[in-house]
Amino acid sequence: MTPVVQTEAGRVSGLIEPGGTYAFLGVPYAAPVTEARRFEAPAPVEPWEGVRQCYRHGPVCPQLPTYGPVGTAAASDLAQGLDFLSLNIRTPTLFGRVPVLVWIHGGGYAVGSANEPVVQSGAFAASGVVEVTVNYRLGALGFLSLPGKPENRGLLDQIAALHWIQRNIAFFGGDPAQVTFAGRSAGGFAVAAVMAMPAARGLFARAMPQSGASTGLAMPEDAAKLTRRMAAALGTDVAGVADVPLKALIAAQRDLCNESYDRHDAARDGRASMLGVPFVPVIDGNSLPEHPEAAAERGETAAVPMMIGCTTAEYLTHSTVLPADLTYKVAARLLDQRVRPLALTGAQIVARYRKALPDHSPQGIWRAVGGDLVFQCPAIRFARAHARHQPVWKYLWGALAPDETGAAHGAEVGEVWYRPGMDQSTRPERQRISDQEAASRTHQLWLSFIRGETPATGGVTTPAYTARDPRLIWLRPDGAEITRDPFEARMALWAVDCTAQG
Repeated sequence: MTPVVQTEAGRVSGLIEPGGTYAFLGVPYAAPVTEARRFEAPAPVEPWEGVRQCYRHGPVCPQLPTYGPVGTAAASDLAQGLDFLSLNIRTPTLFGRVPVLVWIHGGGYAVGSANEPVVQSGAFAASGVVEVTVNYRLGALGFLSLPGKPENRGLLDQIAALHWIQRNIAFFGGDPAQVTFAGRSAGGFAVAAVMAMPAARGLFARAMPQSGASTGLAMPEDAAKLTRRMAAALGTDVAGVADVPLKALIAAQRDLCNESYDRHDAARDGRASMLGVPFVPVIDGNSLPEHPEAAAERGETAAVPMMIGCTTAEYLTHSTVLPADLTYKVAARLLDQRVRPLALTGAQIVARYRKALPDHSPQGIWRAVGGDLVFQCPAIRFARAHARHQPVWKYLWGALAPDETGAAHGAEVGEVWYRPGMDQSTRPERQRISDQEAASRTHQLWLSFIRGETPATGGVTTPAYTARDPRLIWLRPDGAEITRDPFEARMALWAVDCTAQG
């Protein structure tokens, strides 16, 4: 029998998948991104007559691969289109009130989608949770600053999705009072940013950024520089950018992303040069009043518990672009523009890391600095700040191997979304699971948090994480343990007045 659910805009029909879970794919939460409205705030879904078939995924946001090997791997090769403001919903029941997981995909705010096979396993629905994956506007559509247009449209899309979930998820068996807002990489960055947006207050009960916190935000003056770069790339003025054909816009977006990623420039990109990702949320004083870390310090981020964490070698895959004969001097030059927004030079930060990590090669130092700059340190700062006012738990995933060669960025996602007995053939090989017991431990940790419990797995319960007591749960390949955050001591290396300056 085909399941049919009544939503506020009309009825939708879905599928019954193996194991008895229900799937509703490509459910619209906002109106299509038409040529006329592509830079406007998300609009409500137009009601429809009859039953809308939601048997397959909708289109994904238009995009072209960028950001080197990491971004190319994250880019979606699925069908693109303008009617992509949609959700994929899987639920274990249509009549209960079970916890809800809302997932924001990564991809440097320019690539990726909520439709990728790795997050379409139904793993959380099989564990008794309603899971929702969200598509939103990327790149220029979502984050290019334009005169007279709302800032942070990609984040406004996510807030619109959260509003839709509050109003409709009970029809799918979910409890709107038990929503966990989660994401990885740029999805984690987005979760942290949305936590600091007044428009999102009360829309979720828990937050879970993975491999990301509040990295890569832009000030209005830096956003204006990017808009002028885009206009120049398109051969028009700033006012004309909104009217260029979509194909030309996405091609220019790809070229600017490649330029920022390959040739970091602090004067050109501002704080976004630390990440090398130009299309990022703007601290506009309105939709996003201030940096999430500053908001968290004062208790003005969402008043919800949070679990946050990283893998052990966040910059391992990123380092595949490095020359084999990299020297410490060249590493310092490559890192220089990335640390300039923090009032440091590449020579200073490399000298500090070489003193702290004397066994590291030049590649290892580059991986350590890049991984800490983009992922580890922002996660620690955000955890410390939010923990001043709300419960925070922190995790670390993977083995801590020599020379920063442990678990790469995103390596835990396959385990988080692993469902016992699933067909893994549609997953990229890097996301296929060989150790089902280890995958179960990772999934269980996330599941316990989503259920509103103290995060625990394998008989190990996670202690609260604070600046004074920076203990976390470490998910190693052979089990879980509680330990002091091994990356916390590196925070001192980033102090501007650090005595270890080189």
